Amino acid sequence: MVYDEFLMTVTEAGGYADREDAARVMEAVISTLGDRLPPETAGHLAEQLPEPVAELIEGANSTPRHWGVSEFVHRVAEITGDTEEQAEAHSRAVLTAVAGQVSGGELNKVISDLPSGYADLFGHPELS
Repeated sequence: MVYDEFLMTVTEAGGYADREDAARVMEAVISTLGDRLPPETAGHLAEQLPEPVAELIEGANSTPRHWGVSEFVHRVAEITGDTEEQAEAHSRAVLTAVAGQVSGGELNKVISDLPSGYADLFGHPELS
């Protein structure tokens, strides 16, 4: 999937008015995810994503944070300037698009490196 298709998936999943809004939200969620994941996991995930998205994940913090879902959503809300309810919806839209892009094995690895609750944000609560 190329970047334009990925962004279109995010736009449709989140019901965003335009690509610019979807890109703004996607950047916030992906960079926050990159800060949360261990560098090795972030690198492997980036290999399966379109280049601009991969750069956001790989350009994140080299020391992973240990946030739960609530703190993750809070951080996305801080970046976007939206409410936490909106930030959770943004996170679901973007992370569901990520889940649709990567192999099942990679998705399992990413989710296993995160605490309980993240699987739901990726649209796969059964993987919790």
